[in-house]
Order: sequence, then C-alpha cells, then structure tokens
Amino acid sequence: MSGPAAPPDLRARARASGSLVARRALDQPLRRIGIGGAIVLLAVTAAFGGLREQAEDGPEKLAVDVPVAVAPFELTVHRVVWTTDLPGQYLSDDGNRWVGVVATVRNTSDAGVLGVTLQDALTLADVEGLVQEPRALVPGVRATSIALLEDGSSLSPVQPGLSYEAAFLFEQDGSVAPPTSATVLLQQHTWRSGSLDPTETWWDPTTTLRAALDVREARSDADEEAES
Repeated sequence: MSGPAAPPDLRARARASGSLVARRALDQPLRRIGIGGAIVLLAVTAAFGGLREQAEDGPEKLAVDVPVAVAPFELTVHRVVWTTDLPGQYLSDDGNRWVGVVATVRNTSDAGVLGVTLQDALTLADVEGLVQEPRALVPGVRATSIALLEDGSSLSPVQPGLSYEAAFLFEQDGSVAPPTSATVLLQQHTWRSGSLDPTETWWDPTTTLRAALDVREARSDADEEAES
C-alpha cells in the first residue's frame, strides 16, 4: 500500500506557497516522506520564497512615467536619450557620447543614501559599446555618473523625502552607432548588516523591473518648440 496523502490543509498551504517542490512532495503518499518531513519541507521552502519556478520570480515590466518603489528609492523613468554635448559632464574621449536615462528620484528611507547605491538601483543592458564594464554583483552596467537636470551637478547624497529630476549617464564609444533601444533595469536593495561587517546598510541589488525602451537623440526645448 502506498499510504494516505497529506492532509488537505497542508496541501493547500503548499499550493499557496507557490513552491513547485513542495506541491510535488505533498502529492506523494506520506509513507514516502513522512508527515514530519512534509511539514519541515513546507516550512523551509516557504522561508526561502517557496523555491518558485524562475518564470514566477522574474522581474516585472517597467512602464514609462509610472513611479515604482525599489527600496530605498522611488524611481520614475521618463525617457532614454543620447547626446554628445552635456554641460558639466566630461567624456573620456571627445568622440564618445552619453546615453542618458532621465528619471525622477525620491529617497523613501529616513536617512541620506550615497550615490553609489543609486548607481546600483538603475542600470542599462543591451547597448553595444558602453565604456563601463558590468560588475559581478550588479545586473547590467552602472551609470558613469548621475547628474541633476537643474544644474548638471552630481546627485549624491540623495536626501530623504526629496524628489530630484536626474539623468543616469552611460558613456558609449563613439565608433559605435547610437542605440535605438536599451534595456533599463531597476534594482531593489535590502537593509541588513554585512556578513563581515555588523554595520547595517543597503545590500543585495536585485532586479525587480525591466523593459526595453526606445532611445532617441536629445533635443533642446527650443528644438521641441520649433517642431510643435
């Protein structure tokens, strides 16, 4: 005899957890794993997000002009543009260009956050010829700099409760054609102490939203008005 199946309430919890492993395990007769083993398995899988299938855990699609919470920030991506002339910003080679993601940034935490954390919060992928190299612990390529649209100064630190209009700037090799599309990735951080340092800070940038967005050449307000 194969023995009885797991109780209905335990099977329901497995389905609610979203864990494929837990569901399959509890579909087996209890004689094979034991009721104690089933409960332990369900507890462990739930604690680690249910070991959900990758398709369920993938990032959501990023929408333009929609504020999204990616701790410790709220980011609103407006557009992606490229330009060769940006006051206050200096390319490593005169023949290169900037690819800029224009966004509204708000620090939703209760303390100032350094610009290096903001650089990890919005990155770029699928653009050929970016001067910066991808880093091992952060998906995509980090911005070379983040500049305030108001005066071109660097955005760091990001003060709590304030909103900033900024451009995340990525330097691209001028020998490569300007991109027509780029994948923007938004990363959420976790507030915790480090494994070697007990000081609490923002760690573990994890992509929660992404989208391939069109890229156009940047135009001045005067150019926009002339065409309208």
